[in-house]
Amino acid sequence: MGLRLLNRSTRHVSLTSSGQIYLEYCRRVRTEVFAAHIAMTNLKRQPVGTLKITCPEVTASYFMPAFLHGFTQRFPRIAVELIATNRHLDIIRERIDFAFRVGAVTGQDLITRKVSSIKRVLVASPSYLEATEPIKRPIDLLHHRCLLHDAQLEWEFSSDETPIVLRPPAASTSDSMGFLLQSSIAGAGVALLPAYVCQPSIAVHRLVELLPDWEIAPYEMTLLFPNLKNQSMAQTAFRAWVNAFDFSTFATGK
Repeated sequence: MGLRLLNRSTRHVSLTSSGQIYLEYCRRVRTEVFAAHIAMTNLKRQPVGTLKITCPEVTASYFMPAFLHGFTQRFPRIAVELIATNRHLDIIRERIDFAFRVGAVTGQDLITRKVSSIKRVLVASPSYLEATEPIKRPIDLLHHRCLLHDAQLEWEFSSDETPIVLRPPAASTSDSMGFLLQSSIAGAGVALLPAYVCQPSIAVHRLVELLPDWEIAPYEMTLLFPNLKNQSMAQTAFRAWVNAFDFSTFATGK
């Protein structure tokens, strides 16, 4: 450093004024290192800290509130930062602990766990159906106003194991399931939506389920996270919570 820190004689060593200042900084560093060690020990021994989680916006609105409330009640010293987005964030770069994804998962070297199948239903409002031709077969959709999610431009149906894949005409396209839900309720057209999202509207007759005798291909929800080595207790607790949780609402819509 180019400064004298110690005064030395044959019988004595003492600090210079520069040495005294440097010593105080060293003591602070030692204190911070000790505090960091205690914090890391706590993270390994008990579920504390903050988890950064991302999921699609529709999942954040219709599922995550109760799911995460139950988790934080069980582990009150864990805070959750939820990022609701339909974009696939870079989990490593964004320092995300867990990501819930729908559909195909590619492009990152991460651990994946299937969470649940997600049932989908075809719906429209009573007012839309009263003003249009009836929908008795999937092919009839080609003559209707359809509301499409931009990641699901093709709709697949099957009956007696015979698949039918349609690319219906788009009256509206969006990456927001919430927008498609509200648009279908408003009478804008026919939408293919997650059952757990639209069942409450079907129950109060704001929406009508269409083609109930046809099977509609579900899609999958997957949990992604970095490797399992040296995980904190908070991360371990969240994985256990997911593993034990009943996701049948996704699979059945009820």
